[in-house]
Amino acid sequence: KILVLGLYPRKEEMKTIFRYANIGLLTAVIFALGAVAGFAQDPCADADTLETTSVKVRKDFADYAKAILADRQKTVEGGKQFLEKYGACEAAKDLVDYLKRYLPGMETKLSADKKNAEKQALYTRFDASVKASNFADTYASGKEILVAEPEQWDVIITLGSIGYDESYKGNFKFNDDTVRFAKQAIAALESGKTPKTYGLFGWSFKTKDKALAELNLTIGYIMQVAQKNKKDAAPYLFKATQGSSDTTKNPIPYELIGYYYFDELDKLTTEIKAMAADQKDTDTPEVAKQKVDAIKAKVALSNGTAERAMDAFSRAYTLSASTPAAKPYKDKMKKNVEDAYNLRFAKKEGVDAWITTAAAKQFINPMTPVTPISDPEPVAPATTTTTSTTPPATTKPATPIKPAATPGVKPATPPGKSGAKPQAVVKKATVRKKAA
Repeated sequence: KILVLGLYPRKEEMKTIFRYANIGLLTAVIFALGAVAGFAQDPCADADTLETTSVKVRKDFADYAKAILADRQKTVEGGKQFLEKYGACEAAKDLVDYLKRYLPGMETKLSADKKNAEKQALYTRFDASVKASNFADTYASGKEILVAEPEQWDVIITLGSIGYDESYKGNFKFNDDTVRFAKQAIAALESGKTPKTYGLFGWSFKTKDKALAELNLTIGYIMQVAQKNKKDAAPYLFKATQGSSDTTKNPIPYELIGYYYFDELDKLTTEIKAMAADQKDTDTPEVAKQKVDAIKAKVALSNGTAERAMDAFSRAYTLSASTPAAKPYKDKMKKNVEDAYNLRFAKKEGVDAWITTAAAKQFINPMTPVTPISDPEPVAPATTTTTSTTPPATTKPATPIKPAATPGVKPATPPGKSGAKPQAVVKKATVRKKAA
């Protein structure tokens, strides 16, 4: 109509025309895109791509058994993607049925294989670290192994043993871990757990009895030598001396127990000296007698403690090797026996006989109370005087025993100075009689 009239459309009319024209064009585009999208969203219609993908999936699954773990993971993931995309395609029905049937089991097995591979990598790392003496990594990888397998007792026994050898070399870095794992291993073995080889590498002890003995020796050694805790070390060291293990013939636990007794003698020496110094001429007869009796009891206890020290060091001396390399150590053990013997009996004669008879006796658990040994009262010389007696001079204490480690066998770190029991002479109460 506008053209016939030969007139130009007004501005408002142009806007309307373009608006309707754009709407029509947009509608056509939308329908066209929808048709394309609908075609693209139907993977079953793309026969070439379906066939190509099917061939690749079939080949990957055919090679699955001989593929490495990473490739098997890709194969499983590829199978899952194929099911998601082509699971409804009739042309792929046989492959879809196969994947639905076998893929879940394969995925479960793959997960287990991955965990086993991770554990194997940890064991490989653990083994390599031991062979390289990289014990920091041994403990790191060992702890990771135990997260996956908490009852891997052979690993636990190994981690509970390394610190013994390292402590001997002066490396105390692994002591806390060693003691913790050794205690865990002992508890497991005593509860009936049965490791395959009772430890690994140089710490494979083969039998339960030997593993228990070695673990107890390890704990006792570290506690006494590195941690300076002789009292708490003593029960572990004693257990190492029991049974039929090789540790019963090792002089070290006996030596260390001997030094524990020397420490006890130190304490008794200090107490006896203080008690003797507390005696006064002004004490009443009753008080004086009480003090004398207390001193006698303390001396008797020191006698029993000295004999236990002699017993322990006698066994260390007897069990130490008779070789040039071990001679300094053997000589030191005998010197310890001689010093304790002299403190006990105030003489040196008879030491060799005492050492010989000690080995035939049952070794006493250091945790049992020491039996006091009271010597007979000396016979007082006859006297006719009725005046007060002169107080006897106090015997000078024997020179403190200073045990020290000596090369030849694994020695203990030299303990602190061990004081000797004094040859105590107690003051007797003076009885003042009236003059006739």
